[in-house]
Amino acid sequence: MATKKRSELEQELMTEANILRVISLLEPKDTAAKPITKKEACQILGMAYNTTRLATILEEFKAKRDRDATRRAALRGKAATQEETTYIIQEYLEGATVDAISKSTYRGTSFIKAILDKYSVPVRVPGHSYFKPELIPEGAVRDRFKVGEIVYSARYDSTARIDTEQPHPQHGWVYRIWLLSEKWLQSAYQPAEELASLQHLRELGVRI
Repeated sequence: MATKKRSELEQELMTEANILRVISLLEPKDTAAKPITKKEACQILGMAYNTTRLATILEEFKAKRDRDATRRAALRGKAATQEETTYIIQEYLEGATVDAISKSTYRGTSFIKAILDKYSVPVRVPGHSYFKPELIPEGAVRDRFKVGEIVYSARYDSTARIDTEQPHPQHGWVYRIWLLSEKWLQSAYQPAEELASLQHLRELGVRI
């Protein structure tokens, strides 16, 4: 039981932020500051006291950080390739965060956001509200969609499939959609103005 608790604690505390904190406390830039002990470092990371394992964790973290910095430096100033562009958009549409995509591509978050903006990708925002859906990017606005087409629902913050359409005297074309996000998986009705086309992304090579 004790081993399981320790493992759960380690899983919770062995984060990038905590490893960086441990490194800064073991190797303080201020020469007047007293470094923490290795035992204290292990406690911060939620691991059993083991100096050999601690050293390995810190060395591997530093090596990865250096490799990442080298790769980012090599890509700095270079335009996105076709493969990068489609990968970034594909990952984002499938739910990956900008930070996660930044780490996997070795590109800055501003670079990722610029790609999403350039290609009119519907952007998720923190605190998304069903009652105040985000505006559809201009390049993704359509007055009408095809039955069977995959679109993005701003109100539900989810990709969706067009199942039926019907005219409405005030809202133009209204669609019954099937929400594809795992948090929904249900039908809903939405006017065209709250749906974003993904056709331009298909033509770019993104799998929808």
